[in-house]
Amino acid sequence: MSTSPLISIALCTYNGAPYLPVQMDSLLAQDWENLEIVVVDDGSTDGTREILLEYASRDSRISVYLNDRNLGFLLNFQKTFSLAHGDFIAPCDQDDWWHPGKLRGLHAAIGQHAMAYCDSLLIDAAGRDMGRRVSEVIRMYEGQDPAAFVFGNSVSGHAVLARRSLVERAMPFPQGCFHDWWMAFVAVSTEGLIYVPEPWVHYRQHAAAQTDLAGRTKGVRKLPPRCEGLQQKRAWMAVLAGFPSAHQPYFKALLEAWDDWTQSWFSPTLVSLLLERRKSIYASNRRASKRPVFRALRYFWGLKLKRLLVPWRYRSGTEETTD
Repeated sequence: MSTSPLISIALCTYNGAPYLPVQMDSLLAQDWENLEIVVVDDGSTDGTREILLEYASRDSRISVYLNDRNLGFLLNFQKTFSLAHGDFIAPCDQDDWWHPGKLRGLHAAIGQHAMAYCDSLLIDAAGRDMGRRVSEVIRMYEGQDPAAFVFGNSVSGHAVLARRSLVERAMPFPQGCFHDWWMAFVAVSTEGLIYVPEPWVHYRQHAAAQTDLAGRTKGVRKLPPRCEGLQQKRAWMAVLAGFPSAHQPYFKALLEAWDDWTQSWFSPTLVSLLLERRKSIYASNRRASKRPVFRALRYFWGLKLKRLLVPWRYRSGTEETTD
């Protein structure tokens, strides 16, 4: 009998037939012996369900659940996590490929942290190496300040191993968020996260993917995931301000200063709060992290003044802004 803790791979699928067998084979090839693969399909119509059921018929470690209706990726991941039994949970996408040592390596690294995550190697739709890592596009954050997740995120779910206690603390997921971004914030707000610079995931870039880190397709969300308008930014800050931790007073003050910025000519308070944690708050943005003071000072001019000076950009207060 294995003495290793149970790790649950939480795989969500939706019309993933073209790439799913490669991913399933890589999951079954993991060199961690005490393993379960929990799969929830979100209403696929392309043969994905048949592939999953065939794999489950050959390996008792695989459990397949079929949704009667489409939940969307956020609720589907939440459901998949709730069905997992492991002490550790590894979120999984349907179209990637995992190195055999991924789970063992992340488990060895996690220590007392709530979460560990690794680098990823970009591959194209055909599985060819694109010669680039995620860490070359995003600055990977490792630290103790959850302010690093206000404007950006370096943690992709496919690269994560999380303690069960973290997942339970993070659920239910706030509406309108990305589960990996939210879980990373909760991790740093509590026991912390650790980054491993090994590319243990081959992260497939293709037209139908949820994310497009390589920037090859249009109309697809790019990483790091970013709120696309002022209202969305405000809603995200409200979520952060509502999470109880030692950092909560900062996020409550940040939310109040943001609200003041949207109604004011000038906003020195918001600038002061951004400068206070400037090394963290722009950490995952390679461009902004080089000039964090400049980025923070851009908020000195309140939205009331910006609407007056550049009305074509701030007509309704919902337009995208740079952070």
